[in-house]
Amino acid sequence: MSSIVRGIKRLNDVSPAAQPPRCASMAVGSLPYEDARHAMDFILSSTPEIPAWPQLPRRSFLENMYVQFGEGLPGANVDLDTQRFWVFDEPPAEEVAIFLEKLEQDDPGLFAISEDHAAGLPVLEAALHSAMADGSQPPFVKGQVTGPVSFGLTVLREDRRSLLYDDTQRELATTLLTMKGRWQERLLRLWAPASVPLIVFDEPYLAQMGSAFVNVPPELCFPLLEQCLEPLTCLKGIHICGGADWESVIAMPLDLLSFDAADYLDSVITQSEAFASFASEGGLLAWGAIPNDDRALELTAEDIGRRILRGAEALDKSGGVSLDEVLAASFVSPACGTGALLEAVAERCFQLGAEASSWLRVRMGVSTPDSRRIQG
Repeated sequence: MSSIVRGIKRLNDVSPAAQPPRCASMAVGSLPYEDARHAMDFILSSTPEIPAWPQLPRRSFLENMYVQFGEGLPGANVDLDTQRFWVFDEPPAEEVAIFLEKLEQDDPGLFAISEDHAAGLPVLEAALHSAMADGSQPPFVKGQVTGPVSFGLTVLREDRRSLLYDDTQRELATTLLTMKGRWQERLLRLWAPASVPLIVFDEPYLAQMGSAFVNVPPELCFPLLEQCLEPLTCLKGIHICGGADWESVIAMPLDLLSFDAADYLDSVITQSEAFASFASEGGLLAWGAIPNDDRALELTAEDIGRRILRGAEALDKSGGVSLDEVLAASFVSPACGTGALLEAVAERCFQLGAEASSWLRVRMGVSTPDSRRIQG
């Protein structure tokens, strides 16, 4: 089997005509803007080959990554004045009953994210409809969901206990997040039928597994993630902005790993055999090589490109996958979301992503076709 065919096997399972990303620039999710249209225009100009709907936590507390996906959770409460999100110790029985009735209908649309919680979704829809009309749909399109482990650890009950440790509330939350992912997949397929859809679960707390400060038991967490991932038929990924037990993560039903290669590249290199095995089986890699802080202002595209090359070469040396295969299966991204950054720093992060993508593609002998760029 040729390296190109092997490298896009999982893509072909989703879309027979799909081509590998070849170091395309990709966003993690959040941006530091308040205007959704402006944010979408920025996404389209900086990551045209895989546009994502922008999460805008500065626009509203409702777009906080936990509040945003908690809409519809039985017992959930939001106080916009104090910017607090919590759940009742005992979810109201009537809310649980309504939730279960919706679940029985097996319609992800009943668990949709409303526009006041995600102003970026309708502007992505408009952009993709426009692209479909003029025949310039992007190769990929991305959605994102907060993962059940991070959601469960961060969202607290009235007694200040994380809902992850309550059996009923953990199951309700995981089911809700699963439906949010399924709903997004359905939308992306509808809005961009010629694009390959990708849903990424954001799991920052998986970097804390094994930490003395946070109790994240693997036997509890990984089944929750698998519950969210299994129903999806599109490409599905995970984003972890830190070090992790990558061998355990890679064992899950994933097509893409999005990881911090700015500060934790050595963790990737140390576990390069696991990453190489994942890539050799057609897995995709999103190298978060751009630090999402002021360091981005001092770095160049070559700095970022060489960091990615260092990691890719480590995978090559591990055997089973070549350097060319790794780069063909790779995206370039910031290490994490940029929603908390100054606009100038966030914009530099994305500029570096686009420039590093071009730098790597020159080395690969690949260019970015103008036809892949879409306008809002």
